Amino acid sequence: MRLSRESLLLLLAIPLVGCGTSGVSAERGRASRGAVAVAVEQVAPGDLARQVSVAAPIEPIRSVSVSAQAAGTVLEVLVEEGSRVSAGDPLATLDARETSAQLERARAVLANAEAAFQRTEQLRARELASAADLDAARASFGIARADVDLWRARLAFTRITAPVSGVVTAKRVERGSTVSENQVLFELADASVLVVRVRVSELDVVHLQPGLAVTLRLDAYPDARIEGRVRRIFPSADAGSRLVPVEVALGPMPRGVVARPGYLARAEFALERRAGVLTVPTAAVGAQEGGSYVYLVQGDSLVRRDIETGMTAEGRVEVVRGLEPGERVVRSGHANLRPGMSVRVSGDSAAVGRAS
Repeated sequence: MRLSRESLLLLLAIPLVGCGTSGVSAERGRASRGAVAVAVEQVAPGDLARQVSVAAPIEPIRSVSVSAQAAGTVLEVLVEEGSRVSAGDPLATLDARETSAQLERARAVLANAEAAFQRTEQLRARELASAADLDAARASFGIARADVDLWRARLAFTRITAPVSGVVTAKRVERGSTVSENQVLFELADASVLVVRVRVSELDVVHLQPGLAVTLRLDAYPDARIEGRVRRIFPSADAGSRLVPVEVALGPMPRGVVARPGYLARAEFALERRAGVLTVPTAAVGAQEGGSYVYLVQGDSLVRRDIETGMTAEGRVEVVRGLEPGERVVRSGHANLRPGMSVRVSGDSAAVGRAS
């Protein structure tokens, strides 16, 4: 079969076209293999919050040691650990037989002294007694009355009562024990309010104030979140550690959660909040003399941009100046990058700064 002149020219041109296409693809492949793979993140506004977490045990709002005010033998103990008591409730009693007898004797002396004083007043009114006699009778009456008050108070000391309402957390005496004056017999805890007293750095405590909301977590209930409030901030920091005590009051307990004194709680303070700010990963920011910088991907090459940074939190850095929303920032690996370097965007952050 004979080919026409047009068909022969077309067949001769086909290999030439194929050779041209293969050359362009090879050139592009070589260029791609020479580029550095980088992982990027598009800059967009977001919220940023800096938090600090501090752990401390739960405590009652106040604890009171109940001590014996007089020496004696314990006749009866009326409470146990865990007993709830109100102010004035009896906790224990001491042997009061001698004290009661002394009180009765003082009352009898008082009655005689009062009668003698009244007789002397009458005699003085009729000028049958001197002023000195009246003064002596008045003094004796006053001393006798004071003795009655003394023994009445000592009798009250034999009844150990609760000075405040709360829960008995320690009982250090048993029936038949002999106690001395000022010996601690019971420990009471006012559990109407539970608190956590944590120590916060002087650099962070300046961002706190009474009434600030605090989130608490208990190791005993790791999935529960308890809302609390800063109750008070102590007026001074520890001279050595520069830590300031901060008292956080626990709020209502979630269903199924029972917080007890001694449980470990972790208080999370939100120190600073930024809304609608531009942020980049901490690893994306490089340090230089006089400031910071990031690398941007523009087209298929790198551009180095100086930036001004703000707050750092949660692995991100606030960018106050130098970036615009929508720009693509290299997430990490800036130490291996140079301005003008040919790059290709990769989703694999592990390949940042490495030649492919």
